[in-house]
Amino acid sequence: MASIRYDKIPLTLEFGANTEKIIAYDCSLSQAADLQPVRAIGFRGVSEQTPQGARTSSVSFSYTPVLTGTNIINEIASGLKNSRASQTSGVSIRFGGVSGEGLLSSYSLNLAPYSPAQCSVNFELFGSGQNIPVSGELKSQTVSRSSDVQALASNVGHSAFSSFMAGQSPATISSEDSTGILQSVDYSINFEYEPVYKLGQEFPSSFLYHAATEEARVTENVHETGISFTGKNENFQLKVKSLDNNSEMQINMERAVVDNSQISAGANGIAETSKTLRSFY
Repeated sequence: MASIRYDKIPLTLEFGANTEKIIAYDCSLSQAADLQPVRAIGFRGVSEQTPQGARTSSVSFSYTPVLTGTNIINEIASGLKNSRASQTSGVSIRFGGVSGEGLLSSYSLNLAPYSPAQCSVNFELFGSGQNIPVSGELKSQTVSRSSDVQALASNVGHSAFSSFMAGQSPATISSEDSTGILQSVDYSINFEYEPVYKLGQEFPSSFLYHAATEEARVTENVHETGISFTGKNENFQLKVKSLDNNSEMQINMERAVVDNSQISAGANGIAETSKTLRSFY
C-alpha cells in the first residue's frame, strides 16, 4: 500500500440525521483482544489462548470546534449527562475509509490565551451482535474543501486574544452571583456504560448508560470571584466564543462544587488562583 498523506484522510461523524466534518489535528484507532493463557498439567508452556471478553476498538482525536452549524460531540455530551434513559445509541465514525459505531467515553476542552480552543475525545467501539467493531480499509480519499475558508476560520472556537487582554475573556464561568475572569480552562467529562451481552454473540446487543463525572480546572488572576470555596453546590456555565465573537458554545455544569482551590506566585509573575469544580450525574 502506498503512503497516504494526512490531507487525504477525512474524519466525519454521523449521528441521527446530522453529519459533521471534523477539523482534527490527529486521529488514532486502536484494537484489542482480551485473551487469557491456558495452562494445564502435562503440558509445558501455554496450551492455548482463550478469549475472556469481546474484541474492542477505540478512536481518539483532537480538534478545534466550529461553533456554527452542527456540533455533534457537544450535543451528545450535553444530552447524555442530563438523560434519565439508561439505554443509548452510538455515533457513526468514518476515518479515511475505516468506519465503526461507538459511544462517547470522554470529552475534554482546553482554552488558553492566544490559542484556538482544543478538544480531545475518545469513542469506544464495541460492535453489535455479530457486527465487528471496525470495518473497511484505510485508503486515500478525495476531500471536499470548504467554499468559504475565511468564514470557516472565523467560526472556530478561540480565546480571542484581542479582548482577552482587555479583561473581557470570551471564556467565562458564572455563578448566580458574579462572573470570574479566567486565564485558562481545562474541562473534561467521562461517561460510564455497561454492555449487555447475549449467549451466542461475541459483541454486545445493547448498552446501558449509568453515570458521568464532570470536572473543570480554571485559572484566574484574582481570588475572590463568583467561583468560591463554599462547600455547597451551584450551577456554573462555561462559554466559548468564536474568533469573530458572533457564535458561542455553552457547557453547563449542574450542582458543581469547588473541590479545591490554590493560590501561587513566583518571581517575575503575577499571583494566580486555580480552582477545580466537579459535578456528578
